[in-house]
Amino acid sequence: MNIKGLIYSLALLLSVLTGCKQEPEPEVVVDKSMPLQTTVWKLAQLDLGQTPGELSEIPQESHVGFVIFRPEDQTLIGWAGCQQVDGRYRVDGEHLQVEALTLTGSRCYRPRFDHVGDRFAQALRGVTTYRLADDDARLELMTDGSITAVLFYRKPEKDKW
Repeated sequence: MNIKGLIYSLALLLSVLTGCKQEPEPEVVVDKSMPLQTTVWKLAQLDLGQTPGELSEIPQESHVGFVIFRPEDQTLIGWAGCQQVDGRYRVDGEHLQVEALTLTGSRCYRPRFDHVGDRFAQALRGVTTYRLADDDARLELMTDGSITAVLFYRKPEKDKW
């Protein structure tokens, strides 16, 4: 190999080595609130105030309560009883605060649905912390360390609730 070929080979090797310099991988920041904020949560159990510390089962075929926490504008939408729910929320770690919760529309005029809707709205207004199950399919809303509502992950079918 002549000197010209050697210089060319070294220049090529040097450009490959400097061009392939490994950049450190960016640190991945995991937002632990994302499963909370990107999910339709359907009411499954609720403190109906009948027995202290006891949650009542909500029939899964009913659509008496659900909520969606929208991350793009920190608002929530949902349903409580027969009334639409709207509000704002703030999440910081495991702390959750719902603000300006409003219910619109007419009541159900069915005492059980109205009671469940009122208690669900109360659980949302009073929430201080939340806890997700390991599989992110169960959400527990808590007020001062007591579970007031349990919601399950629900992926609605297209064009259906």
